[in-house]
Amino acid sequence: MTPTQKAHRQGTIYMLLVVAIWGCFLPVGKSALQAIDPYWISFLRFGTAALVFLGLLAAREGLKALSADGRPGKVFFLGLCGFAAFGIALFEGLKLTRPEISSMILATGPIQFALAQWWRTKRRPDDFTLAMIAVAVVGEALVVTAGDPRRLVGGDALGNGLVFLASLFWTAYTLGAQEFPKWSPVRYTALSCSMGSIGLLAALALATALGHSRPPTTTELASVWPQLAFIVFFVSVFGILFWNMGVAKLGPLSAGLFANFTPVITYLIAIAQGRRPDSIELAGALIVLAALIANNRHQGAKARRVGMA
Repeated sequence: MTPTQKAHRQGTIYMLLVVAIWGCFLPVGKSALQAIDPYWISFLRFGTAALVFLGLLAAREGLKALSADGRPGKVFFLGLCGFAAFGIALFEGLKLTRPEISSMILATGPIQFALAQWWRTKRRPDDFTLAMIAVAVVGEALVVTAGDPRRLVGGDALGNGLVFLASLFWTAYTLGAQEFPKWSPVRYTALSCSMGSIGLLAALALATALGHSRPPTTTELASVWPQLAFIVFFVSVFGILFWNMGVAKLGPLSAGLFANFTPVITYLIAIAQGRRPDSIELAGALIVLAALIANNRHQGAKARRVGMA
């Protein structure tokens, strides 16, 4: 096995773990929102994760790795995008819409990655990748609307819009890792998460002062502690770490296309909870899944050809 093939296989394993974790995240997060508001749940999530990441970074790479190498402003901005803005927008949107719809909206990441990479590098994605992205867009549109375009402006429209905004913030954060090519995924995650948590603390203080947020009571925390444990450790620590490791191995476009698998897990959970999606909605989800599988096979074939060259 060539180094390129090995990296592709490792990246695939990381992203499959991400899909499993993130597929469960939104239903669990929706449940936790019954007791804790978006600001506090985001701060508890990323504040705890930042401490874990910083400890891991210091243990693996030494105290010198805690430095931002003279670029704290850039790291702070990316941390704000990937953690503060993303977390608040996602949970505020999730309050107003369904987890499985939110999951499909977040799956538009590959489209954003492809367009952003195209704009930044002036290198157009190959025709097959663009075609699969277009197919995925059609599938996602069917899921969100269930064949009825009026749903785009219905009661869930604000929630869906906030979730889409969250996906844009996450795209900016993911692409930002390319500006630190000498940093390990652990270092990028630890420093950006810790600085993003500072921004979250500021947002939390402002929201509290405006009466939009309040500290959860001990009883409220106890009522959702399993959900919080899953969100903090599995989603925010392992999920983000595996995500950045997958991006490092596969690149943002290929890694982002794996995100289309996430709604499958979320839909299975919704069905297990008794919800029966519309046939058009399910057809859209299957279209997205087919596009992802086809493109992943295409990307794998390209990696093998490069390794053999």
